[in-house]
Amino acid sequence: MGAAFARELARLGHPVLAVARRRDRLDALALEAAGHGGLVEPFVADLQTAEGLAAVARRLAQLDVIDLLVNNAGVAPAGDFLSSSLEEDLGAIRLNIVAVVALTHQVLRAMVSAKRGAIINVASVVAFQPFPHFGVYAATKAFVLSFTEAVAEEAKGTGVRILALCPGAARTEIEVFAHNEGLLGKLPSLNPEEIVTEALRALNDGSVVEVVGWFNSMLVFMNRFLPRRIVRWLMGTVAKPPKQPARHDPPGEYSRSGK
Repeated sequence: MGAAFARELARLGHPVLAVARRRDRLDALALEAAGHGGLVEPFVADLQTAEGLAAVARRLAQLDVIDLLVNNAGVAPAGDFLSSSLEEDLGAIRLNIVAVVALTHQVLRAMVSAKRGAIINVASVVAFQPFPHFGVYAATKAFVLSFTEAVAEEAKGTGVRILALCPGAARTEIEVFAHNEGLLGKLPSLNPEEIVTEALRALNDGSVVEVVGWFNSMLVFMNRFLPRRIVRWLMGTVAKPPKQPARHDPPGEYSRSGK
């Protein structure tokens, strides 16, 4: 999904600073964008680490104007909590929460001063309920949703737009949802391009929360009426933990103006 954001933003004429751990993927993305007249600057950093965050912060500080920040990088540790790797769970918290808060804080300050700009924080449809077998992941996305809504309310009237994007299962490198062995894997999944299209439309419309996909919207709506114990049971039933938990790190993208 991060690559889809970078491609679309570059196609629209935005110079893009793309941040991820894998140099080969970033270079391929930059070459592809250049072939279509776009500009993607590769920047290698591990946002799970303090060093990686600091490196990105220094690069952002060198930019004159940042039009759009997309906090998309994330990992989805899977498996029951007691059988999962504590280090992977803590790494997910650092990437899915700490990096989002740190980069949002740095960029938002400059945007408010300039009275312009936008931020998209990628949450998830599972941010609206607990998700057994994926408890840490869902909890991090619940944080992103709540945090984004709160900051969006605080930023009212500043000229800065802030969106919490909540897609469901998508056909990306995080396969534990779209290809889950349980019922979840049989439900409709989204492609990254349609998620990006909906995200940019919702941002332009001034939305604060955007749930992508009619089925996902229905699930969120049903949460309002079902008892919490039923929601917990249902979420624990629809998805099965993978036999071997997988760790993936899709790239995050940060769009800036060319000024």
